[in-house]
Amino acid sequence: MNRPAPPAAYLHGIYPRSEAVVAATRDLERGRVTSERVDEAYRADREAFLRAQRDAGLDFLSDGLLRWQDLFRPLVEGSKGMEARVLVRWFDNNSFYRAPELGPEGGTVLGEVPPWVLEDGIPEPQVASLPSPYLFSRVTLGGGDPDDVMLGLARDVLAPAAAMLAQSGHRLVHLEEPWIPYAGIDDGSWPALERAVATVREAASGAAVVMHTYYGDAAPHADRLRRLPVDAIGIDFVETPLDALPTPWESGLVAGCLDGRSSVLEDPGEVTAFVRRAADRLEPTALYVSSGSELELAGPEMAGRKLEVLGEVARQLREEAA
Repeated sequence: MNRPAPPAAYLHGIYPRSEAVVAATRDLERGRVTSERVDEAYRADREAFLRAQRDAGLDFLSDGLLRWQDLFRPLVEGSKGMEARVLVRWFDNNSFYRAPELGPEGGTVLGEVPPWVLEDGIPEPQVASLPSPYLFSRVTLGGGDPDDVMLGLARDVLAPAAAMLAQSGHRLVHLEEPWIPYAGIDDGSWPALERAVATVREAASGAAVVMHTYYGDAAPHADRLRRLPVDAIGIDFVETPLDALPTPWESGLVAGCLDGRSSVLEDPGEVTAFVRRAADRLEPTALYVSSGSELELAGPEMAGRKLEVLGEVARQLREEAA
């Protein structure tokens, strides 16, 4: 049996903001502090998060998307022909996003993203998180056929964003995809998804591209997922039984091994044993370890403790592979 190289560990998606940032942004809305004070609070959060990732020994570093109001807003605000509109619940969680809405002409193009999307001062190698083309198209209002919207968003928004990120030092582009395991996908949409993902991957030259599924069981879609033109597919093993996945996996694997919505702290030894079993059973071409879903909903204290668990799991797996 040929095991992949030692796993690379990282966190994806939005990381929870500290109470100091929440208070500063609230006070700014009430006119009690200046925008400079808010910027200082965000910088302190970013530095603390980077320090925690380095201390944990993570292989790719994230800025935590700390200034992203939701997964779509910076892309929407940086694009022509699209606006953030209706407030919508984020799946079955007690959090919300503003649904992107295309203008009457239906098309959009990415212009200038907010400067903090391409954060300076993040040590390389970096990981970036973006919505997958399928998720982005399914939350977007207007534009006609959803698969046509998906292809347009991939070509005109996500591909340029991925290119910017790769050029600014990001070596891993993580595409968030909770929609497929949560709500499903029609058979006829797979060819368009394959083309859309290929468009993003081609644009992210020099960076690996993964698509990560969560908030539901990915096993019913696993055979098609593992054949997508990406470097790895992420599986939320909180929701997906390992034994239900097809073997051999024939792709890279992001093992989502921490529950991003739970206040229960995982045992590093148990998680290490599970990831080892997943690698032995699936024989992925590359192995990454991360959280099942983003840690934003876990809250800052629990997210920090789960980050430490992730680092310990990665350390144990590296020692076994040495």
